[in-house]
Parts: sequence; C-alpha cells; structure tokens
Amino acid sequence: MSVKPRFAFLSSDGILHLHDEEHAAQHGKHVQTSLTDDESGFPIVEGQGVVYYAKEDKAYINGNESDGKLISTPPVLKQLAAELL
Repeated sequence: MSVKPRFAFLSSDGILHLHDEEHAAQHGKHVQTSLTDDESGFPIVEGQGVVYYAKEDKAYINGNESDGKLISTPPVLKQLAAELL
C-alpha cells in the first residue's frame, strides 16, 4: 500500500487500477483519487482490494471474475469509472 498520490485508470480490458501518475499516464486518461491500493494496484474499499470491471459494472473481492467473490459495486468505484469512460 502506498502513501503517495494515486491515480486511477482503466486498463485495456476495462479493469480499474491505481498507480502513481507516471504509470497511470501511460494508459491514457487518468484521474487522481484519495483511494489507496493493494499490492496488485487494485483499489482498497472497506479494507479489501477490489477488482472492478468497469464495462460490466462488476466488482470482486478475494480474486477476479474467475475466482473472486462478486460484491455490490462500491459507489466510489462507479464514480471513478464514470470519469474515465
């Protein structure tokens, strides 16, 4: 987990990631966020890393769409994705 400013972007497959500004800028459109990220660059919401597929509006914890637990999409992630789409 980083304490440096984090920037959200969508990967080519529509997954929301957080990284430093230099890395995020390499992916095109990006926005600063107050969220922190886990060791894989996924946003942490309520203490858990969340893999969010913006185009499908599906969020998973403890893994991704193939092995994670589907949860209700946290509103903060929907808002970030709306700024990026």
